[in-house]
Amino acid sequence: MKIIAIAALLALSACDQHGAVMRELEQKERAATAEAGERAEASARYIAEQRARTGVESTPSGLAYEFVTRSPRQDLPLTPDGATVLVHYEGRLADGTVFDSSFERGQPAEFPLNQVIPGFSEAIRLMRPGDELIAYIPPEIGYGARAQGEDIPANSALRFRIQLVAFAGADGVIVPPPPRAPG
Repeated sequence: MKIIAIAALLALSACDQHGAVMRELEQKERAATAEAGERAEASARYIAEQRARTGVESTPSGLAYEFVTRSPRQDLPLTPDGATVLVHYEGRLADGTVFDSSFERGQPAEFPLNQVIPGFSEAIRLMRPGDELIAYIPPEIGYGARAQGEDIPANSALRFRIQLVAFAGADGVIVPPPPRAPG
């Protein structure tokens, strides 16, 4: 009888520990969900503040952007869908935290537009080689409700400074950067 009582106590203890673990996991999940909701609200406010600034334009998707400099060659084509681009960029969270920067690495990045978040791709398609802009990307066209490692929390608005160096269209034709002005 003693063995049955001890086994019952051990089983109850294990159930209680399992229950405590489950309760802790549920609490963490509720806290993460609440934090993500608060971040979504803060992101919406941030994007709205950027859109309200003079010189900032918006697209129907929610992207807000402003040109820092325009290419001296406005006769160059805009970046098409399906292009592979060579860009310098710096990505920041709404609080100003830098999470990635080709400027810091001293090397522009090359990638196909269809391999980046929709807001980044959309911003680049507004550009010609030699253009630089700031893109304000709401979570819906960024990473959304998915966190990206520890650097980009779920529901984060993003700010990218982007310089388009050059691109190659889907047809392989390269549109190079404009020549530098003498000086």
